Amino acid sequence: MEGAIERYVTVGDVTLFTQEIGEGEPLLLIMGLGAPGDKWSRNVEVYKKHFRCILIDNRGAGRSDKPKAAAYSVRDMAEETVGVMDALGIDSAHVNGISMGGAIAQEIAIRHPERVRSLILTSTFCTVTETFRAAIAFLRDNNEILDKKALKRLNQWMTFSQKTQNERPEFLAEMAAEDAAYPYPMPAFAYKAQCQACLGHEAADRLGLIKAPTLIAAGRCDLFANMTVTELMHDRISGSQLYVCENGGHVHEWEYLDDYNRVTLDFLMAHRQS
Repeated sequence: MEGAIERYVTVGDVTLFTQEIGEGEPLLLIMGLGAPGDKWSRNVEVYKKHFRCILIDNRGAGRSDKPKAAAYSVRDMAEETVGVMDALGIDSAHVNGISMGGAIAQEIAIRHPERVRSLILTSTFCTVTETFRAAIAFLRDNNEILDKKALKRLNQWMTFSQKTQNERPEFLAEMAAEDAAYPYPMPAFAYKAQCQACLGHEAADRLGLIKAPTLIAAGRCDLFANMTVTELMHDRISGSQLYVCENGGHVHEWEYLDDYNRVTLDFLMAHRQS
């Protein structure tokens, strides 16, 4: 990302690639399945004016290490993220996680409540429904079988709302081209291992342990993290706020970028400590 300070941070036996941009209170940004930290770029353009943004490539993604394990775990990735905070001298931070990144953020807030100043859970899940399991298992099992362009189109069909797909085909083409041009593609084994991490995440019965001010941001038309799961998180995280993008899908944070940036930045600004 242009203008960012790039660092490699070793936590245990994994080296993670990080980027830091902006000034102010620290804001940790955790990306979802198969994606590097660079995918936050559209949101960081707003956040960096007020916060010290720290972007991490999760294990398996981008320029971070890609351990050849059959499965990763959300808990391990959460502990690695806390390890990055330690290495950068960050005692506590605001945290925003998307999808799998939101699962990682939940674990951080549950296991290390003192490290989280405020929490944004975007398009994420606290339990694995049967429809979610079927979708992730399909992507996991067909990652090496389907043509890359066909797999990308299927992934977009799953993640973008029908409204976006029908009315903004040029936007989908732009996003697909951006992903195709990314110079650090994810190997199939690492993608599969991240899929297994998603399928192993279960936090519904522990959400009451989250004490940080929390905003849950969801797309009404999300096929992965459906509204039933979103409402479960809202009910079980005491005092949580809920923002629903009515026409948004799993990636409403990009489909309705200005709305998402405004709502999340307002929340972050309201919970600054200085």
